[in-house]
Amino acid sequence: MAERRVCVVTVILLLSTFVNSKVFTRCQLTRELLKNHFHQKTFLSNWVCLIEQESDRNTSAHIVKTPRKQYYGLFQIGSEWCKEGKKGGKCDIACESLLDDDIRDDCACAYKIFENEGFKYWTKWETRCKGERLPDIEKCPDWQHPPRASPERMKRTLNRQRRRATLKLQVYKKNLIVYKK
Repeated sequence: MAERRVCVVTVILLLSTFVNSKVFTRCQLTRELLKNHFHQKTFLSNWVCLIEQESDRNTSAHIVKTPRKQYYGLFQIGSEWCKEGKKGGKCDIACESLLDDDIRDDCACAYKIFENEGFKYWTKWETRCKGERLPDIEKCPDWQHPPRASPERMKRTLNRQRRRATLKLQVYKKNLIVYKK
């Protein structure tokens, strides 16, 4: 009876993972990486290559090498960086959350790995991207025109620019009056 419940729960979890997964095109992936603070364009092609080699741009990619050594999601993040069923690991994240179509947590964890170990953490990057011709992402629309800021942020920026212009005008008028006297 307990085995049957475990089986049913496992099937439900697997189905929910596949329903929320996504396979990105190269340009969609570039856009998502730019949205998730991968702004260093010099490394962006490396990240795209890494993802293409590790998971084929599929958010639900899951590789089990041994019961204790599993890899999850776009970046194929190892199980030492996450914990099954609840938050944990070096990234303080649930491994299952690396398998959905929301890649914000994946990106944050991958960047943390990169800061600690560099690209060498990912063996497929070492063998298939390092020193090789990288994906051409410069043709993607977001490469030339990154995603715009939110309307609220743009509004704040415009208000700030108006205030500065008003202050400059006031200083200019004040100096003009002093100069005429």
